[in-house]
Amino acid sequence: MFQFNAPLVQLELAREITSGVIVLPDPHINLVPNIGIVIGTDAVLVVDCGLGRENGKRVFQKAVEVARGKTLLLTTTHFHPEHAFGAQAFKGHATIIANTTQGEELREKGAFYLNLFRDMDPVVKDLLEDVELVMPGETYQGEKVIDLGGKRVVLRELAGHTRGDQIVFLPHERVLFTGDLVENRLFPIFPDQDAHGTQWIAALARMIDLSPATVVPGHGEVATVELLREFQDLLIFVREEVNRRVKEEQALELIDQEGARIIKERYLEWENDMWIPFAIRNIYAELTGTPLALPALRKSREQ
Repeated sequence: MFQFNAPLVQLELAREITSGVIVLPDPHINLVPNIGIVIGTDAVLVVDCGLGRENGKRVFQKAVEVARGKTLLLTTTHFHPEHAFGAQAFKGHATIIANTTQGEELREKGAFYLNLFRDMDPVVKDLLEDVELVMPGETYQGEKVIDLGGKRVVLRELAGHTRGDQIVFLPHERVLFTGDLVENRLFPIFPDQDAHGTQWIAALARMIDLSPATVVPGHGEVATVELLREFQDLLIFVREEVNRRVKEEQALELIDQEGARIIKERYLEWENDMWIPFAIRNIYAELTGTPLALPALRKSREQ
């Protein structure tokens, strides 16, 4: 279905974006997310852990290096494999924290997504060999504040991309980790029936209200609050385009075709346009109250 460079976290690309906050950046390779490490005087928090055992080991190695014996914590922005399926490297060495809904979603869907990703490519299959799905050892509902020692971190549930999405915000440093609720110049991913366009737009509004100075998206370059507005504008545009065509009583097949063309023309520089029909179908189902029928996932133009 896809072709991949090996989706491996590149430790040598690690950079400190503000004092005590490190990002292991997305090197523009499919299935490698932006990963965060937040360093306090008492503890270190890792945000996401990569795809499979090898990536988990790499992230854990970097975390141990910077922690220098401090307590380790791991949290994941959502349950998807490239963000959470490296967690077994941390098992027994770190407290793993996530919201209750994310844990439930991992338990319900984890095995399915593991097999789905294994079928993508032999390289991905190898990375997911012998992966153990690790449930969070500590859960919360709504919001959780963590004091790392000189670093206050807020974990907050904000669903949209999945049922159990979580943002990670540092109020003093005004740094926001969004997970896949935000991508930089990549079309939003509506993976299944639990992604909701209207809910997603509302989640973006709540993130904008935080006025972050630095936004670390799930994938793509680190940016500012303007990225949140840009991403929200895209989702609003898709909703308005679909709504207009629904009111004109256009058939879904025509909305798929013409809507996707107009959206792509407006956002020519954005990549992963294979996800546009998923967004259209999702919002169409919301607006019409009809069952969601997701299209087949075609090959991406991004290699």
